[in-house]
Amino acid sequence: MKPPTRLGRTILFVRGSFNSINIRVFAIGMIVATWLVLWALLGSAYMPARYDLQTGDVATDFIRAPRTLTFENRDETERRREQVAEQVPGVYSYDAAVLQRVSRNINGYFENVARIVAEEKAASQAASQLYDPARSVRRIMDLPGTPVISEGSLTVIAGLEPVRITDVGRVAHESTGRILDSTVTEATLATDRDKLKAILQTTQLTPAEMAAVAEMAGTFLEPNNVYNGDKTQLARDQAAVSVQPVVVTVRSGETIVSPGQVITADNVATLEALGLTEDGRRLGTFAGLGLLLAVQVAFMTFYINRFEKRVRESRAMIFIVASLLVLFTLIDRISAISPLTPLIVPMTALGMLGTLMLGTRMAAILVVLASANLAVVGGSDPQYIIVGLLGGICAVFLVTSVSQRRDLLKAGLISGAVVTATAMGAGQISETSFTRLASSATWGMGNAALAIVATIGLLTVYEMVFNLPTPLKLLELADPTRPVLKELMMKTPGTYNHSIIMGNIAETAAEAIGANPLLARVGAYYHDIGKLSRPDYFIENQFHVKNPHDRLTPGLSRLAITAHVKDGVRLAQEEGLPPEILDIIREHHGTTVLSYFYHKAKVTARDGKVDEETYRYAGQKPGSRESAIIMLADSVEAAVRSIPNPTPRKIKTVIKDIFDHRLRDGQLSESRMTFGDLEKVRKVFEKCLQGFGATRIAYPGSLQAVEQSSKKQKQGTGEGSAGSAK
Repeated sequence: MKPPTRLGRTILFVRGSFNSINIRVFAIGMIVATWLVLWALLGSAYMPARYDLQTGDVATDFIRAPRTLTFENRDETERRREQVAEQVPGVYSYDAAVLQRVSRNINGYFENVARIVAEEKAASQAASQLYDPARSVRRIMDLPGTPVISEGSLTVIAGLEPVRITDVGRVAHESTGRILDSTVTEATLATDRDKLKAILQTTQLTPAEMAAVAEMAGTFLEPNNVYNGDKTQLARDQAAVSVQPVVVTVRSGETIVSPGQVITADNVATLEALGLTEDGRRLGTFAGLGLLLAVQVAFMTFYINRFEKRVRESRAMIFIVASLLVLFTLIDRISAISPLTPLIVPMTALGMLGTLMLGTRMAAILVVLASANLAVVGGSDPQYIIVGLLGGICAVFLVTSVSQRRDLLKAGLISGAVVTATAMGAGQISETSFTRLASSATWGMGNAALAIVATIGLLTVYEMVFNLPTPLKLLELADPTRPVLKELMMKTPGTYNHSIIMGNIAETAAEAIGANPLLARVGAYYHDIGKLSRPDYFIENQFHVKNPHDRLTPGLSRLAITAHVKDGVRLAQEEGLPPEILDIIREHHGTTVLSYFYHKAKVTARDGKVDEETYRYAGQKPGSRESAIIMLADSVEAAVRSIPNPTPRKIKTVIKDIFDHRLRDGQLSESRMTFGDLEKVRKVFEKCLQGFGATRIAYPGSLQAVEQSSKKQKQGTGEGSAGSAK
């Protein structure tokens, strides 16, 4: 093995530094750091220079929008609403009691007048004096609640006979009733009194009586349609609400005011919305951003703790999640600087990177959060949110089953086409023009190109620094020309052949249950590399050599056999294989018993008693579905290969027995495999291993060699035999 380069040593130092930190402390630190960095990045969009400008001031400098923003001009909206409300006429309500009240007042008044005149005339007659109307006028004017009526009109009425006064009162009552049959308001009251005079002219009253009655009845006349303040205000409020808000959009880099320009109310509103004025709103904006990002980080933390065990238990994965969110938020922020546009943010790259390194669900969450941050710096323009979400989510699903490098390029091109089409369509919603269409198409294509470059570049960096088992990394590890696989083929051909067959079986089984098929196949290729240290101790590699176990005690054979797990882990670490591959090597035997040597030890022991635990592998039980598949495939392939005269029925029986034994032994208790998964895997194994039951024609002269080989396999020990380590 070549000594590591300076870059290699740096990478190893970074990995070691990560692993030396307590994972709980590391996670808390990353949560706080992510929140603070995101807050600083998004907050910087609201920290341009501030100006102390009021309406009517003269600008001395160019002031340009630091970011794209769509906002409501509340002052202009309020002005338009007030204007519309003022145009709403007053609401009047008909009061049916007015007619009754006016009629009652007129009748009562004339009754009092007739009574007073009758009394005064009777008193004058009793005193043998002439009747003086002035005395009646004074008494009439002293009546409580009497409206102010001219003395001349009262003198005319007081000079009439009481019967005549009653007739005049009836005429007044009827005339006012005719007026009140129609609408009378404060505004029309004077006109209605003129109408009353016209009606009285059609009666039999004398001109003097007519003038007096017109004044009296007109005095009692009042509006029957009264102004309703509550309903009027309600109507005006409804009219004001119907006015649409005045929404203004300013683009990043757009000139708001120029030197020498007089500042208008609209200019002030735009400056305030952008946070460019010294009005004290900035503190609230920063506090709101902090709260928004705290909710965002809290949501992501809850999701990881609840659903992403793989991320939760890995410092590297925690760092990748945080760094991707911070990195693409930084790109969001940069895109708001003129002449760039948020359409250039390669959200498809985030979708592809997240899926390849973290999985589909985690990638989708990151796309949603980064798109939300893009909306913050992009002025909440829905166009940017739509483009970011659709492009990112499309990329997530396109790279779910990447198996070759060209698949990544294909996914990038398709996602880029989606982004371009979405940008063109969304752009036309806010502004219909050929120029906007061409601009959106250009930015969309630039986004696609940037996404492909960013994905390949960043993926290479993350793979190298954190040794991730991405599909592309696993494809490189599956290359049979890699030195360790070539050495495995040359020194341990039986083990190599066994691993290749296992890889095909494991990959098919992983596909059947929705596990990682590429990881299962590559894990199978490397699971037995520890046998390179002692190839002759394993029967599949014993060609024309004596079995070394014939000279060893069962205890020493156990040590030689079980050592291949530790040797494999050591060699895998030297080769720089991903931790997931190391786990498969470490777990592919779990804590199973080396049954062959255990039974051999019982036979050779004096009392026939041997502690079974001493003949178990000292490894770990499979902790993933891929690792469990490798364990089962390893045992099944070796056992089926050793069946004499294999038939489909025998193969099914052996497979079922091995599955049942592993379950009873508790080897799959930590693998998250369900009974449904096990059933699917068993059926896949049966189908894949049917070829072992096929027969071939024996060529002349080869029968004796075949028989000797068969005898040797039956008598052999080690992992390759049916009843030994497997």
